[in-house]
Amino acid sequence: MAASQQMLEFVTMSWHWILLSVIVLTVLVIALLAKPVRVGIRATAFILDLGVSYKWNAKAIPKSILISEVTYRCGDRDIIANLYRPNDQRQHSGLILAHGAVEGGKDDPALRLAGGSLAHAGYVALVPQLDKLRNFRLHQDDIDVLVASFRYLARQEFSNGKIGILGICLSAPLALLAAIEPSINQDVAVISSWGGFYNINDWLQAVISERYIDEGTAKPWRPRTVLIEETPKWLLELLPDPSDRVCIEEILRGNSTDSAKSNLSTSGRAMYELFTDRDPERVVDLWTRLDPEVQQTLNNLSPHLKTAQLKTKIAIIHTFTDDVIPWVESCKLADAIKDENKIYFRVFRQFYHVSIEDLLKARISNLHNVISEAVQFYLYMYSILYQL
Repeated sequence: MAASQQMLEFVTMSWHWILLSVIVLTVLVIALLAKPVRVGIRATAFILDLGVSYKWNAKAIPKSILISEVTYRCGDRDIIANLYRPNDQRQHSGLILAHGAVEGGKDDPALRLAGGSLAHAGYVALVPQLDKLRNFRLHQDDIDVLVASFRYLARQEFSNGKIGILGICLSAPLALLAAIEPSINQDVAVISSWGGFYNINDWLQAVISERYIDEGTAKPWRPRTVLIEETPKWLLELLPDPSDRVCIEEILRGNSTDSAKSNLSTSGRAMYELFTDRDPERVVDLWTRLDPEVQQTLNNLSPHLKTAQLKTKIAIIHTFTDDVIPWVESCKLADAIKDENKIYFRVFRQFYHVSIEDLLKARISNLHNVISEAVQFYLYMYSILYQL
């Protein structure tokens, strides 16, 4: 009897443990299937893989991916792009990465690392070549390329239709404007502005005067050298009168006397004074004197006139040390976005411009701040990936 009783107790206890194990496993499976957990794991995988790639030129995630160069149409021209995706037969969410004004364009080393890490984390990444921006020119053509890139990715069999656009630096406003285009604005899952401008006139004023306006006060700012050199060239190209362009170029080179200014049109003189006047308060008046065609071209490239049309979620980040676009531009963008559409906003201090590899250079003296910002960068990526 005693032996039978012990056997019964053992069987009963075993069933209790089996039942408890089943419950625990069920809870774990449900937790892993929950979207916040799945996205958290993928965001962690992306950050780890990207960090290892930057630090040791290796991969943290042993997952096979496919990398290829693809071609598709945009109007009457062919667009080339780098495509990164998991090497499987499943459908995946995607992210279009828009490069900044960098010579490498779609082949910029940082974007190649980011595209590979996104694919290792289970996402599709498409990096189109923005020819105008690659040559330091802002143009509607590149907005059209981003729209065409969205359409291309949406119709691929490996896409599940959930696609976002991430714009970096000078491509950030172009990404915003692409997401507002009526043909895709209902379908864009998420948009991110990383170090972009909100008002093109305010940004140009900051570049030309080397001062930005913060809460009504002009503060000194040193733009990147290439920005100081290329911005006037681009603005001159916008002038409709060729004689104005030639005359201003000669004056700026010192090959013409001040009397040549009398040959400039009203718009040409306003453009010349924009280049030479360092008073931010005069800039507003000078903009109004530019040729209406130039003003319209600039307005078409500025998100500040169209943010009300944005229908998707948006994540916004910037850095205080940015020497291409002052950080206050992202603050203005964040203020203009409806709260229900704004999923993340932060201005970082521990890395320069878009160089997140600076977070890997932690020292004891700034370890706390670096860890804090690394966590915030993770949350930024999580907020984007959660929408996909």
